[in-house]
Amino acid sequence: MAEAFSPAIFENIVSHMSEGVIFLDAEDMIRICNPAAERIRGVRADRILGKPIFSIHPAAMHPRIRSLIDDLKERRFSVIHRIIQVKERFFDNSYSAILDHAGNYVGTLLISRDITETKLLTEENLQLKHSLTDSGPEGPLVVQSKGIKQVLETVQAVASIDSTVLVTGESGTGKERVVEMIHSLSPRRQRALVRVNCAALPENLVESELFGHQRGAFTGAVEPQRGKFVQADGGVLFLDEIGELPMASQAKLLRAIQSRAIQPLGSSKEVMVNVRIVAATNRDLARAVEAGTFREDLYYRLNVITIDVPPLRERPEDILPLAEFFVQHHAQQMNKPVPTLSPDLRALLTRHPYPGNVRQLKHALERAVALTRTGVLRPEDLPPDMCDKRLGNCPDFFRTDIPLKDALGHFEREFIVRMLENNEGQKGKTAEAMGISRKNLWEKMQRYGVDGA
Repeated sequence: MAEAFSPAIFENIVSHMSEGVIFLDAEDMIRICNPAAERIRGVRADRILGKPIFSIHPAAMHPRIRSLIDDLKERRFSVIHRIIQVKERFFDNSYSAILDHAGNYVGTLLISRDITETKLLTEENLQLKHSLTDSGPEGPLVVQSKGIKQVLETVQAVASIDSTVLVTGESGTGKERVVEMIHSLSPRRQRALVRVNCAALPENLVESELFGHQRGAFTGAVEPQRGKFVQADGGVLFLDEIGELPMASQAKLLRAIQSRAIQPLGSSKEVMVNVRIVAATNRDLARAVEAGTFREDLYYRLNVITIDVPPLRERPEDILPLAEFFVQHHAQQMNKPVPTLSPDLRALLTRHPYPGNVRQLKHALERAVALTRTGVLRPEDLPPDMCDKRLGNCPDFFRTDIPLKDALGHFEREFIVRMLENNEGQKGKTAEAMGISRKNLWEKMQRYGVDGA
């Protein structure tokens, strides 16, 4: 017959438990306090054993503790849970009524379990869920496809560290949403996420925008200005379209990233900044380095961790969920009933190659919701560049049943696409060839969902 366990064995088990254990007798006196409970509560067992539980709590907490223990004694509850915070750690405290063989109350067992990691993970998941469902300029990041799930896994892995991240992918794929998630899940989430669109900055004002300037630093500088680096101090600086940054400004950006110090134009003093750099581009920066249009040292400084967002055509599972979301969103914005998608439209949407990716889909469905009069969206409600010639619903420039604005828009989009192809995707050269500013070209590309990679 097996030998009965001795009380010493149970004492040894309790003393080695990672959970904090405190036992109160029927008179609320502390009779057991294991080493884990000492660490959690910052007390020594030899100084509290034999004393009432109230002696280790502030007077303001005594009524709540008394009520809790009375609930256990009166059998209103057999177990009560409370979440407490001790410094920067969180604990799940369970209070259990201990009864003898006759069912009489003999004491209270308090066990403290460290749930800090679980709580932080729950908070991160909630923030991630909010970030995914929140609709930004490129829409929500629908998570159905394997490619996007891999992107999210990487985001969660890198959000908590301070390494520089380069987000790549075609225009309109959702790169900005990825950057927003990195910020919202990072320790810097309480500070600013400052965006800089490098493609939209006039070349002569790039350094002023990034580093700031003093009054009188150049013609037109009538007031001092804080640069984006200073605005992002303590937070995240998002350098969008980094591949469009002029070569003359790349060296100064590299120095600022390396030294974490900037010098405003017109100032002789450097300003230290604490920022995390996240950049995004739709260009192949490695090819740009080979072509001599992007600095190799800046490329390697930015390319510490790369997250590549796949184009919409490579994740067809996301198309219809995105379409349903956009239709509902636009209908609510326009105060209209939510239309349904016809089978022909669904088939067209899943076949389309989406050169403008998610942004193109969003704008196309905005137009469709605005124009529909039947409550059912059909292929002919989409812009001309979304049509399918095989279905016979593709208007050309010379049909009389489409507005002039649509025909002109279709031509302008195709013209921009071809000019970008002729200039190998370089927006500066394309804008010059078209006789417009780089900023104007970028705005047109955004309007038509054109990818400039």
